Amino acid sequence: MKKKHHDSPDAPPEGKGGRASHEASGEASPTPGSTPAEAGGETPDELSRLRSREDELLRALAELQNVNRRRKQEAESALRFAAEPFLRELLPVLDDFERTLRALPEGDDPIRAGVALVHDRLAKVLSKEGLEPIRPHGERFDPELHDAIAQLPIPGAEPGTIVEVAVPGYRYRERVLRHAKVVVAAELDAAPETGGGL
Repeated sequence: MKKKHHDSPDAPPEGKGGRASHEASGEASPTPGSTPAEAGGETPDELSRLRSREDELLRALAELQNVNRRRKQEAESALRFAAEPFLRELLPVLDDFERTLRALPEGDDPIRAGVALVHDRLAKVLSKEGLEPIRPHGERFDPELHDAIAQLPIPGAEPGTIVEVAVPGYRYRERVLRHAKVVVAAELDAAPETGGGL
């Protein structure tokens, strides 16, 4: 007679091989009902701390970008208006030319023609650099552009309009370098006023 083959005593019981091998490998199955974060070892407090840290880093990055953008704008503005101090120094020279031309007699005076030629050349060079005169005769008074040195009742002039430009103003690339000094028409029954703006 043949002997019946008996299972080895070392073999795992039938139906339990999967669990036994899993336990032998040292891996614990996740507890039913646990979240992936808890299974990975991160508690809700740690997640909250990490999110808070992420927000801080994003805010710091945004602030750095703002600082860099402001610096770039300031550098571009400084480059754009680099000639402004030099142009301010030249404004009295233009004033002297214009006063000289007004003082010289009209006509075919060679001295006057020479002064006018130099004045025109200088004005053209400065105009190419972005300098624009403000000569608002007949315009409404604008405190952003004009400085009223007097108010006079002028027949036929609408109150608030500029009737005389004592000293021209200048703009440099949309920035006012100097306000125009002007005389403004007042009401006919008003007493003349001098000094100060409107």
